[in-house]
Amino acid sequence: MSSYISSSDVSGKHSELSALSKESLSDAESPTLAAYPSARKEKGTSKLKLFRKSAVKLADDLGRKSGYRGPAGRRESASGLTQQQMAMYEPGTFDLQGMTEKGIDQLRADLAAVDADCADQIRKTVHDNYHHFIQACQGIAKLEGEMQAVRALLGNSSNIIAALREMATPSGAARNTAGEASSSGAAAEWQESPEGQNWAEVLEDLDIAIAERRCEDAVQLLQKADASCTHPQAIDWSDPEHQTRYDRIEGQQEKVDQRRVQLSSILEARMKDPNTKSGERRSATSLMAAAVSKAWAHQQLLEAHTAQLTQLQELLSRPQNAGGGDADGVEYANALAQASFRAVAVAATDVAIVFQKDAPELSSLFLVWALQETQRCARLLLQNALSPFAVPAGLDPTVHCCTLALLYCTALETSHSLMLSPRLMSDLWPTCEQVLQRRLRRLTEDLRREVAAEVDGLASLGSQAQGPPSGWDALTQTFPSANRLVSTVQSTVSILRPLAGPKPAQVLRRGVADLFQTYTNALSASFQKHQQPDGSFPYNLDMMVESVMELTSTMAEHHLPAATAPLLQSCGSVCDTAAMNNCLDALGASLGMQSA
Repeated sequence: MSSYISSSDVSGKHSELSALSKESLSDAESPTLAAYPSARKEKGTSKLKLFRKSAVKLADDLGRKSGYRGPAGRRESASGLTQQQMAMYEPGTFDLQGMTEKGIDQLRADLAAVDADCADQIRKTVHDNYHHFIQACQGIAKLEGEMQAVRALLGNSSNIIAALREMATPSGAARNTAGEASSSGAAAEWQESPEGQNWAEVLEDLDIAIAERRCEDAVQLLQKADASCTHPQAIDWSDPEHQTRYDRIEGQQEKVDQRRVQLSSILEARMKDPNTKSGERRSATSLMAAAVSKAWAHQQLLEAHTAQLTQLQELLSRPQNAGGGDADGVEYANALAQASFRAVAVAATDVAIVFQKDAPELSSLFLVWALQETQRCARLLLQNALSPFAVPAGLDPTVHCCTLALLYCTALETSHSLMLSPRLMSDLWPTCEQVLQRRLRRLTEDLRREVAAEVDGLASLGSQAQGPPSGWDALTQTFPSANRLVSTVQSTVSILRPLAGPKPAQVLRRGVADLFQTYTNALSASFQKHQQPDGSFPYNLDMMVESVMELTSTMAEHHLPAATAPLLQSCGSVCDTAAMNNCLDALGASLGMQSA
């Protein structure tokens, strides 16, 4: 493609000559130059020089881009220009001296034809060769894949060769090493015996199996080697032969343990590989249990699940991976709880399949691990969802986050017979309690202001006050703050219902009692503010005393218990009847009412 003249280059030169031609014509028609012939002649000469320089530059560019290299290397241009056409643009031949305006126009037309020819040649060349280009790209991509496969095979072969060089030795060399390590003639004789030769072959086969990553065969060879390293039940330490046999078995066991550590490292890496599937992980765990111990394999399996879960939780900590615009932390809480408890469920399934009912102590170890993962999930939820959003979002989103976590935790408990929700709630509830207390404090302040404003409004009516209202609807029209108190308690109970338990019930019981006490104290203080020197109240307030007592009594006996009824079955009554009765007695005494 580089042998063709660029269409943009020819178009550029064409535009340049057109501009020069137009400028020359405009100068020729200028009245100033017509009045001064000598100036016009000089101006024309300079324009011809500019034409000449531009044409020479155009010829050089066309020759360079088309492959033209002078008379010695002249060849046909792929752009469609003939040798005769190229010859007129040679530096020694091309000259605009004496060329008329029609000649310049003809030159411009020739350059336009060259431009169109170049564009046509480019289109034809692309059309003729793009199929070959696509096939070549596909072949290159296939070749790259094959090269990657060959590189991987070469890497595996190099690893095997290196491992064989480090660990595996010929049977004769192994016997020589053992013979050098034993200075006694009995040890040397044992190495030459059939038992010693079989032992050397077992070690050699074990080294090769480990180097080639044939873990199943390596486990079988390890078990065979362990059977050869059994000590006799009774050892006579006074007998030198027994002492020699004991030392030899200890040396054999040390060599077997070295291979066991190597195999354990391979299986551990396979278990913790993020690309390992569940079936492969379980198979590696079973092999590790057979090669090392069940407790060690159980621990490594849980650590593998912890590593994968940690990586997923780190990804979820980025807002774009947890749902985008998370204004209240609910989306992150949902994603985190789902990922965490699903990982615990998968780990529980793996443990049940691999170990079944072999060791009860493994179930205890798994429960401890599940509690740790639950606590870590709660800590991340507090750090990334509750703490940043609890204050601006309020009680509803905060409880919603905790409810989502509790929902997935309860599902896990139901499917795998675990008990994790108490640990989760003990970590999450303090934050919910803080938000709840903030909500109750804000309501307390609002109730004080509203009650004072309502009583002041009644006192300002004077003789225009109507008769005392009766009935809850009429009373709440006079005292809207009572209706707000009941509705706020009802909405709070509805929000906290998914978290129903001893701690929420205790906090809510104390909060309802405090709210009712605040309300009655506010009524008492507002009435006493308008109390006359003789201890009586103004007429319009005096006739409202019985209405106030009816309002508060109805609230304590009917409306507040009804508002907290959704928690009655799970938590019992959250209305402290004794405390509210004491508040009513105190209110009646302050208003001059005698208790029955």
